[in-house]
Amino acid sequence: MKTVPLGDHVEILSGFAFKSERFNNDGRGLPLVRIRDVKPATSQTYYDGEYDRRFLLSDGDLLVGMDGEFNCARWAGGNALLNQRVCRVRAVSKFLYEQYLFWFLPKALKDIEQKSNFVTVKHLSAKQINEIEIPLPPMEEQKRIAAILDQADELRRKRQRALDRLNQLGQAIFIEMFGRVGSPRDGSRITPLDEICDLVRGSSPRPQGDPRFFGGPIPRLMIADISRDGMIVTPRIDSLTEEGATKSRPMPAGSVVMAVSGAVGLPAILAVDACIHDGFVGFRDLRKCVLPDFFYWYLVVNREANRAQGAGAIWVNLTTEQVKRFAVPVPKFESQLEFASRMRVVLGQSEHSRAALQVSERLFTSLQHRAFRGELTASSLNEAAV
Repeated sequence: MKTVPLGDHVEILSGFAFKSERFNNDGRGLPLVRIRDVKPATSQTYYDGEYDRRFLLSDGDLLVGMDGEFNCARWAGGNALLNQRVCRVRAVSKFLYEQYLFWFLPKALKDIEQKSNFVTVKHLSAKQINEIEIPLPPMEEQKRIAAILDQADELRRKRQRALDRLNQLGQAIFIEMFGRVGSPRDGSRITPLDEICDLVRGSSPRPQGDPRFFGGPIPRLMIADISRDGMIVTPRIDSLTEEGATKSRPMPAGSVVMAVSGAVGLPAILAVDACIHDGFVGFRDLRKCVLPDFFYWYLVVNREANRAQGAGAIWVNLTTEQVKRFAVPVPKFESQLEFASRMRVVLGQSEHSRAALQVSERLFTSLQHRAFRGELTASSLNEAAV
């Protein structure tokens, strides 16, 4: 299929470096869209200073994060301001359908990420976006492709919502039985986290990708493993050699771990022995008075409150010292056992929903690849589903 430079058909607006002293979390002014806000396209940060209306966003604007994961999303939070290291991409050509562009961009950005040799933090430029080659079939064909991908996306959204509801049910059961940290039930005593376990920070061999350390038989946990598996995780994406493991942080099966950068506060329980890198902490030797299942759900329920303790203007991070000071309720052990029994039913339903979501994710990815190779027929959605 013939391709053309994307820059011939789009307008790119890079965000502005708004003054951080005018940031607030009180709702004063307008929402400020920063790197962390591109996905899930919501913002908790506001800006109450002067601004140029060029940087004013509205619903439907297509955003791209220029650092880190190169996220791409549509803004849906009303009027907002575009901060630095985020750009807005608009179709300005009569030959380009914007919803077609919306589905094309994530794959194109992923290709840039995979082909580039990033040493530390990944940076994207407007020039790189302009140079992307996009297949440009007739407008009606673009609309047909976009409609098929819209349908496939709605299927995976429905399955994600089902999984989210089960996660909310788990949190509701936890709060019903144990209350919140500030108002615990069941006679729970509040204990600093470092008194119920030995907290360790993950570590990573250097340099990244060195065959002496990477590619061996020892699993190494990644955020994407948790996103795929949920509560009980089996690392499958990355691995270390035995020498690499000595430079990392091995954790035994059954350990609770938590992300402290990236997806801050996201917990999991290891299904197998594995290593964790420096974006995680591990909770070793959990005291006998605390069940791993209970502790995991404590971290889930309190994730936002714990995350709020982190620091960073662009990337939020939690330090080991901050995690040590988390306040953990320790209820009666019998109550924890009852909770774990109830949650086994929820976990079984979650595993079923997660498997269905993974099927719909594979379906969408297959359709997306075929769409931009000119192979998407009218029956593609049904064929891929089978």
